[in-house]
Amino acid sequence: MKAKDITLVALMVALLAICSQLSIPIQPVPITLQTLAVLMIGFLLSPRNAFLAGAIYMVLGLIGLPVFAGFSGGYQSFISPAFGFIISFMAAAGLGAWYLQGKTGMKHYIIAGLIMTAVTYLIGIPYMGIILNGLNGASLSFYQILMAGLIPFIPGDLVKLALAVVLAKQLRPRLVSESN
Repeated sequence: MKAKDITLVALMVALLAICSQLSIPIQPVPITLQTLAVLMIGFLLSPRNAFLAGAIYMVLGLIGLPVFAGFSGGYQSFISPAFGFIISFMAAAGLGAWYLQGKTGMKHYIIAGLIMTAVTYLIGIPYMGIILNGLNGASLSFYQILMAGLIPFIPGDLVKLALAVVLAKQLRPRLVSESN
């Protein structure tokens, strides 16, 4: 791994940690700017490095650094309803970066962003449901789970996607060589 790659991964992990703190604490999952950071990671890093950035972020939080939303962290985060979304960041960013390899058009950024957003929800929502219903005994219906972890987040995620596309279109040519 080159020094430039290490630096970009570290910057993206820092961005994710900072965006995690910009949150509105609602239950069971806070509204944060984490997904904006995940989009930027997928747009600006190679697939391997995007996955790595998500993994490093998760490990830093699990070992106790307060990088998760609300300056939380620690192994107990594993049983938080929001932790499935944190797990999803690795796959989402990695798949978005994989799709985007060699592609630069606006359409491709949007498709990559939609892939990342979908992967985040496909992993995060079931995990949240398992924790809420299985561990916490909440007995929520499928609809209630979607209302808690998906529906309220869609408008903000679309705004974050638009912002990430605009930022990435400007930053990617300056930061990333397509040989990554």
